[in-house]
Amino acid sequence: MTTNEDDLPVLGLEPYIELIQTTSSGNSDQEDAKLGLMLLWLSDYVLDVMDIELAPFGITESKLDLLILLTLHGERRATPSAIAERLGITRASATSMIDWLEKRNLVVRNHSKEDRRKIYVSLTDEGRTFVAEVLPTYWSSCASNMMDLEPDERKVFEKLVNKLLKSIQRRLEVER
Repeated sequence: MTTNEDDLPVLGLEPYIELIQTTSSGNSDQEDAKLGLMLLWLSDYVLDVMDIELAPFGITESKLDLLILLTLHGERRATPSAIAERLGITRASATSMIDWLEKRNLVVRNHSKEDRRKIYVSLTDEGRTFVAEVLPTYWSSCASNMMDLEPDERKVFEKLVNKLLKSIQRRLEVER
């Protein structure tokens, strides 16, 4: 791999471990900090892979996540603030994504008949068709993340991921 003189060199994990050792507080377990950092890197890479897989459809994982949320809630009305809360993003981020999806006729905003100040977001027919077209690639990409794990490793990994998910959901007081 060639590098440009302006590129940052690959550091690997060791300099981060040294930084953890010199900057973590006394009540932080350094080995746990290293594992947590590796988990953050893994989540970044998983999202990067997903965005690459979704690029031919012209959408990112975060925008598709919003469409999937609306798909799963069917005819139930969803406000931008409820969407933001469920996705764990700011209201401004949700509004920006809704604007982007609305410009592409994948979602529509409707005012409440009972309270005109309240806005609901729903999928358009085109949005439902789009989600149906993208989901096979999405699921394939999700599955590809597990391809290097042996069956027994997958079982252990699933148990660990479930445990971490529950713990983090409790901390954030949010669930999917």
